[in-house]
Amino acid sequence: MAIRDRLAALRRDVRRPAFAHMANVNGDSGPSGSAATAEVSVIVPVYNAMPYLTELLNSLEAQDLDPSLFELIAVDDGSTDFSGEILDVYAARNKNFRVIHQENSGWPGKPRNVGMAASQAQYVFFCDADDRLGPQALRRMIDFAIENNVDVLVPKMVGIGGRRVQAALFERTVKDVDLREILRSLSPQKMVRRELLVKNGIRFHEDKVRLEDGMVMSQCYLLSHRTSILADYDYYYIRTREDGANISSTPTIPEGYTWSVGEIARILTEGDKDAGQAKLLVLDLFRRKCLRVYEPQRFLKFSSEIQQRWMAAHADFVDRYIPEDLEAQLVTPFKQKTQFIRNRDVAGMLEYCKLEGSLQPTARATGIAFSASGVAMEVSLEHGDMDTIDLLVRSRDGGIERSFRMLRVDNQLSQFRAELPYSQLDDFPSAIVDFFTEASSRGMTGKLQRVTVDEQLDLPEQRDHRRPYATIHGSLSLDLRR
Repeated sequence: MAIRDRLAALRRDVRRPAFAHMANVNGDSGPSGSAATAEVSVIVPVYNAMPYLTELLNSLEAQDLDPSLFELIAVDDGSTDFSGEILDVYAARNKNFRVIHQENSGWPGKPRNVGMAASQAQYVFFCDADDRLGPQALRRMIDFAIENNVDVLVPKMVGIGGRRVQAALFERTVKDVDLREILRSLSPQKMVRRELLVKNGIRFHEDKVRLEDGMVMSQCYLLSHRTSILADYDYYYIRTREDGANISSTPTIPEGYTWSVGEIARILTEGDKDAGQAKLLVLDLFRRKCLRVYEPQRFLKFSSEIQQRWMAAHADFVDRYIPEDLEAQLVTPFKQKTQFIRNRDVAGMLEYCKLEGSLQPTARATGIAFSASGVAMEVSLEHGDMDTIDLLVRSRDGGIERSFRMLRVDNQLSQFRAELPYSQLDDFPSAIVDFFTEASSRGMTGKLQRVTVDEQLDLPEQRDHRRPYATIHGSLSLDLRR
């Protein structure tokens, strides 16, 4: 059915004129019928969001929360695809829906600010027009937030259309989530106490600034007395659009994006009273937002000009925010890549990226045996090109680590062997230890690889207090608990 036909069908269902305010391009349906009673305002910036918009609106109509306790404030940012008309149709049949039409601003920041200014509710929930909610979402979120006096609520997200979400973040409900943990999620799909935003003058950038949502959320997290993750239900379905129109899918300008990362770093540095923690927060931010550019499958596809621009922008960031003592806390390969950035060594970064895949060979334990003096282990390393291999033995609690150089077995390219003396294993008191390999080539070191147990390997029986076993994921561990 054509879009105009669908609109006509929708109009036949409404109880009052759908386009009472369309004569004015910058129209406003006025305060919703729930404006004075709503516990939460759902703020939605809308720009050319069809055909996804109707899914969101239908999911809001289907909420099992009393309509008097929530409202939709949708801000149409000058849509040209009938999104504005669709919003008016839904507002005409839902007294708790409000639609504001404005000239196109070109970015979600201004519509979100307009929506916040129109709200009187205790909470605002930032939602995108191409996503949707589970039918119990708002009721469960509001109940939890009010009962537990939450300032920022992070609901469980589910990816649709191939959208990836941080599933590990939503494994369980956490009433008081650690700041360092929650800063992994800087997207705006959160429910925030409106007073926190208003009292502290927190607003979105209204010009075309990447990560403007991250700037807002980082301020909210820092000021929040309680930030909670609610993971007992599929609350929010976040989408990758088939037309690739997500803002996150648009081309990224190195200098502009890195400036935005720097703004978040500034917010964290100035806003966290614990200077040591603030440095770690910035380091995490740098690793997540900057160093991912240097994943081989990404960086090697850039033109030479773009590669140089990324490294120049990131070098300025490193000079300002990542001193060498902080860099030392990074693990491989992030540490090596940061060194290339600091030295503005584009050629070195390119060489490392080309080698990186071969420095991460799949490691399988193919032999393990107890002797009178120690443990002999053989490991098969596939799909690698290495000069040296080290076997790292690490206590599960991270307190102790030992490294053993591995030697090739009978000059076989992929088979390596190491001897682990009991005298060194006994340095791990009453612990479980895990095994990793670390490959090096041409002076460059790859990322640690967990050693798995070959399907054909029969692990030996326990010897004294030492018991080898395969974890639930098939990785090799040694129980040294007495």
